[in-house]
Amino acid sequence: MHIKKDKLKFIRSVFALTLAGAIVFGSVFTVAAAVQTERGSDISDVYSTDAETTAGVEMVNGDIVIANMDETGISIDMLKANKIIVNYYGKIKKIYIAKGTVADVLDKAGIKLDKNQVTEPALSAEIKDDMVISVYNGRKVSVTADGETKELYVPKGNVEEVLNRFGYRITEDDLLNVSRNSQIWETDKIIIKRVVYGEETVTENISYDSLTETSDKIDLGETKLKTKGAHGKKLVTRKCKYIDGKKVSGKIVESKTIKKPTDKVTLVGTRGASVNGGAGTFTDMYGNSVVYSSVHTGSGTAYTAPAGASTATGVPAYHGGVAVNPNIIPYGSKLYIVSTDGSFVYGYATAVDTGGALMDGSAIVDCFYNTYDECVNFGRRDVNVYVVG
Repeated sequence: MHIKKDKLKFIRSVFALTLAGAIVFGSVFTVAAAVQTERGSDISDVYSTDAETTAGVEMVNGDIVIANMDETGISIDMLKANKIIVNYYGKIKKIYIAKGTVADVLDKAGIKLDKNQVTEPALSAEIKDDMVISVYNGRKVSVTADGETKELYVPKGNVEEVLNRFGYRITEDDLLNVSRNSQIWETDKIIIKRVVYGEETVTENISYDSLTETSDKIDLGETKLKTKGAHGKKLVTRKCKYIDGKKVSGKIVESKTIKKPTDKVTLVGTRGASVNGGAGTFTDMYGNSVVYSSVHTGSGTAYTAPAGASTATGVPAYHGGVAVNPNIIPYGSKLYIVSTDGSFVYGYATAVDTGGALMDGSAIVDCFYNTYDECVNFGRRDVNVYVVG
């Protein structure tokens, strides 16, 4: 509401009389008020014509006098001043002020900070009685965060507290190049990497399998595509970790198939193959699907010979050259040898030699090794000998 001029004049009179009456009683408050008036303050500064409560007038001793008006009349209130000690590089100064911040105290003390000067507590801290404010030179520290590097003059304190003071809010997940609890004056460079987590859902392919089937309607060694493979689809949701906006990891939290894959099926011909042991395919040690014309199962042994020793076919003995009964497996046949349980693989070989055990049927193959220890390791075991060429 607005106060009429005659009412404002009345308020001023009441305030003046209140001060004068208080002087008679010799109060500190009124003496200070009188001194303030002597400094040239116009008592009308206490009031505002469009408000019922004044902002107050600060006295010389730091007290603040406030006039309030309502329907019952006018009241005069006072905020008592707080005593503040300012330590300016060892020089002590007492300031009396009723309210405000550290910045207000320094302003009243006539202290203007250079960019390298800092205060403790912070400039924004609210004052309280008997507060001690220290002013000193800060330490120059480089702070890199959120894509920006700043040179700051920082006060003493631990890293996290000081960074918070300058507006750097550090979460539990954020990464720092120094300990949060270390003293900031022990470093001259701080790097903050922001860490956030989020979920992302993407559509991904489901790989199809490649299978083979034999067919006696197709010539041996020929192939024919039966079913074309097709990828399936799945929705994958991951909880992802981001450092400074860059995704560094993702953990699957949900996967839902929306389309099943179709396997690729290839028919392998067996028509015209030897009836001994049948024909078909196997998967070799490299994961390849291999067509064989026949397979012989029996006892496998191992042997060695001095370097340069000749075989039954005249070629020197070598790892990969094996002994067979040439009446069952002709010399020169290309073979693949693996234990029947799949636990031991000799691999690809060529039939180049023979021996008594092969001819009397006590073994189906004798595998050559360069050393005796390798032969012992192979021992005697049941094997499949696939004829692949």
